[in-house]
Amino acid sequence: MESTTHDKPNPFTSSGGHTPLSRELNSAADKAAEAARHATDQLSDAASEKLGQAKQKVGEMYDQVNKTVNEQYTKAVGFSRENPGKTTLIALGVGVGIGLLIGGNVRGSRRGRGRIVEPVINALSTLATDLFA
Repeated sequence: MESTTHDKPNPFTSSGGHTPLSRELNSAADKAAEAARHATDQLSDAASEKLGQAKQKVGEMYDQVNKTVNEQYTKAVGFSRENPGKTTLIALGVGVGIGLLIGGNVRGSRRGRGRIVEPVINALSTLATDLFA
């Protein structure tokens, strides 16, 4: 009787025990899994470190902006206490300027708005720059 492929032992199948090839495959799979776990851990650590650095940078920027805003607010309040007349006139001018802008947009009169609004806004901008700078 001739030998067929069914009669020969298959090195890939387990017949009650592990063949040398299956042990090598299991060992290689274990090594690959361990390498993947190690790479994942390294990537996770690097991502956590970068996230921590980003959070710290955002916190520093927030503190800087908060400090600047508080300084400008304190400066504006101090100016308004020292110069209540100028502050009132500035507020009146800003109100008139905003009213002209809104009123001009409602009516749609571009020619009339351009002759009045632009000089008023320029004057207010110059005044505010001179007072607060």
